[in-house]
Amino acid sequence: MARPLWSGSLGFGLVNVPVALFGAVRDLDVRFSQLHGRDGSPIETRRVCSADGKQVPWDQIAKGYELADGRWVLLSEEELTAAAPHKSQTIDVECFVREEQIDPVYYDRPYVLSPRDEAAARAYALLREAMERSGRVALGRFVMHAKEHMVAIRPRGETLMLTTVRFAEEVRSRDEIAEAVAAAPEPSAEQVQGAAAIIAELEVAFDPRRYKDEHRARLQRIVKRKAKGQKIQAPKPSKQPQAPVVAAPDLMGALKESLERIRGESGGVGPAKKKPVRRKAPAKGASAESETRGSTKTRK
Repeated sequence: MARPLWSGSLGFGLVNVPVALFGAVRDLDVRFSQLHGRDGSPIETRRVCSADGKQVPWDQIAKGYELADGRWVLLSEEELTAAAPHKSQTIDVECFVREEQIDPVYYDRPYVLSPRDEAAARAYALLREAMERSGRVALGRFVMHAKEHMVAIRPRGETLMLTTVRFAEEVRSRDEIAEAVAAAPEPSAEQVQGAAAIIAELEVAFDPRRYKDEHRARLQRIVKRKAKGQKIQAPKPSKQPQAPVVAAPDLMGALKESLERIRGESGGVGPAKKKPVRRKAPAKGASAESETRGSTKTRK
């Protein structure tokens, strides 16, 4: 059973719904620890003063902020509390907006809100149903881990999802990162139709179960093989120089050729359906090249 990360109440007008907050996603990355390659001993991290080379105890460590001119401003824990947000056990709903008005770039990390007890379940279900019918998303604020978060709350099935939202200053403006877009020429109607035809041929119903973390799976297989004493060899680098990535000189020709290839692979109906290739288990001592080969192509 998952443990709640936060508990409090969801404030909706004069209605307070006692809720618990759970993580909606989990981190499955393969993590490694740093060891001494000679004897396998764990590597320790020590806090050492750069001036005298001596280790510094925790009670002598201060927090500093570097100014533009290179000077440092040291702040004590007491001084830092002056900027700490007001601690509250309530998610205060400030307003409701249409979901399509929120650019997905503002969404950060998803969580699940759950009623804390049976008494709260009735008010929870009422709010979820009302939001479902209205098509609106609730925006509010709450404090978790000593930091104030802007959040968006929306129904998802029988639950309410809470997603932390980035503030406007955290999102780069389009003008800052897309200067080349403004200078791009307007595509012709024929080019747009060709690109749209490719999109239509590759369209499928979204199913997240079709997409797997192939890199993590390869890492886990290599770790298991190494644990059994098998030899792991890196694949040999290709001797052929990679061609530079450049735009197709004949854009319309590239679109037509792409469409012909897709239709040829799929028989003219939808994206190509390829039968899975059954691979034999790698022999003991086989190179890691066989672990990585065949996984670089994008699944359709």
